[in-house]
Amino acid sequence: MNGFRSAPLWRGVAGRLDAVRMRPDVQGFTGAIVGFWSLLFPTECAVCGRLLIPLCPECLTAIRKATVRPLRVERGAPALPQVPGRMESATGFGDPLPVTAGGHYRSALARLVLAYKNHHRTDVGRPLQTALAGALHSAVEGLRQGGETAQILLVPVPTKGASLRRRGYDPLGLLLDGLVRRGELPAGCRPARLVGYRGITVRLGSALAGRVGQQQQKGLGSAQRRANVCLTMTLRRGQHLVPGAVCLVVDDVLTTGATIAEMTRVLRLAGAEVAGAAVVAATEPPSRAEGK
Repeated sequence: MNGFRSAPLWRGVAGRLDAVRMRPDVQGFTGAIVGFWSLLFPTECAVCGRLLIPLCPECLTAIRKATVRPLRVERGAPALPQVPGRMESATGFGDPLPVTAGGHYRSALARLVLAYKNHHRTDVGRPLQTALAGALHSAVEGLRQGGETAQILLVPVPTKGASLRRRGYDPLGLLLDGLVRRGELPAGCRPARLVGYRGITVRLGSALAGRVGQQQQKGLGSAQRRANVCLTMTLRRGQHLVPGAVCLVVDDVLTTGATIAEMTRVLRLAGAEVAGAAVVAATEPPSRAEGK
């Protein structure tokens, strides 16, 4: 009985700890500790495993080649939301939300993303920052050419509390913070962490709280991914910035587009214009991947 009563208290403490971990200064300190640890204890190439070097010249060259030219990737993501008022004459459906990727999620780039996200290799995040910067600049350039002149809010996909506690850092947040420090964001853009997961950032008066979106996205199909993330997110801060704002959703990897669709739903309901999305890398459609 006592354990049951203490559960809300524990969830509140965990939520506050998550908020502390999400602060940019704490994220930077965590990344610095991991980097210093790798200096004390020799590491290996995050891609090929070569000893005594975080990222060998051959793998770095391969990643640079893979991300030298950002590309539009929305056609391969069936769960992306539609752009209001824009219809494709051939299908009768609306155009999918435009998404720009730094490169295709395959080979060296895919292995680097996995090492960075899942194996604490924050010491090799710089090439991923460069890939994300390229995608952001390309996406914003397209919006400016289309006549968009307003300031653009870069809204990152949030990390789940369980993932944050397991890793000790927010991979996407670290990439964006690094671009801010280096002054490499597109002009007229700034990050805005406006969206969070319901089970972490707000208390719901229903059994939905703490249960939605608990299944891992990896390995799920398009319909399963949509169902897994549907209604899992909400605005968590900066609500006054949202009405009328032009937003660009930012994520690490695009698969089906279900997560970006949920982000778009939340922002549009709050009155924002979601103009597109930018990602580090995008998986290829099954038909193309199977044809290789």
